[in-house]
Amino acid sequence: MRRLIINCDDYGWDAPATAAIQELAGRRRISSTTVMANLATDADLRALGPLQAHVSTGLHLNLIDGPPLSRASAVRTLLGPDGQFFKGQQLLARFLGGRVRVSELEAEVVAQLARLARFDVPVSHADSHQHLHLYPALGPVLTGILRRHGIRRLRRWSSQPGYALRGQLLNAFGVASRYGLRGFRSPNALVADFSAAQDATLPLFAQGLARAFRRGPLVEFMTHPALTNRETSYLNRVAEYEFWRDEAWPEWLAANEIQLVRYDAV
Repeated sequence: MRRLIINCDDYGWDAPATAAIQELAGRRRISSTTVMANLATDADLRALGPLQAHVSTGLHLNLIDGPPLSRASAVRTLLGPDGQFFKGQQLLARFLGGRVRVSELEAEVVAQLARLARFDVPVSHADSHQHLHLYPALGPVLTGILRRHGIRRLRRWSSQPGYALRGQLLNAFGVASRYGLRGFRSPNALVADFSAAQDATLPLFAQGLARAFRRGPLVEFMTHPALTNRETSYLNRVAEYEFWRDEAWPEWLAANEIQLVRYDAV
């Protein structure tokens, strides 16, 4: 039987995303979520306890949004003057220019994993905010750190059609990152159509899965549901949330003999 992982990114990013993911997990409409350990509140992390019977939980590695969990003095090369992480392009440029210490990247990765452990949140797998672990040069360093600290499952990027310039860069990064992802277990393909189309419909869902299942029997569908949209984000989070609440797609999965599974089934 073909198997599908529905992974909600961004647990803990903000209250609307966290509430939507909690609801969908409780209703068994998703099978996995990845947590932004530096932004999730203590209450957010405690709330994952009862949901672990329904969903796997992973690390949504975040080195580009908000404050670090490490002491600022321990990760100086990752932070701007405001004490917040540099944004993705800034971090990559600084890394390529030799202005980021690998020891500081590792310190923050360890801190994020440790915070999840303190709240008994098991880490079945990892991905990263804005796909940071796929970035050229920087990505292999991050995946090496994750490997050293026990992560064995990791998201791989599959080439996605219909993307604008950002997506075309991710498609290129996905090809370039294959070496750094060797040794990790991953689904056969990733579907990211909702992010590309700014919409969430059953035909788009079915189209993405049909394409992905040509690569193998286990597919991950990446999604970012929330109760509200963010002005600073291109994602239509509300549309994704409403799609997962609808009855049409579970019926479609059943009719097509596709089983919903957790990420720790990889």
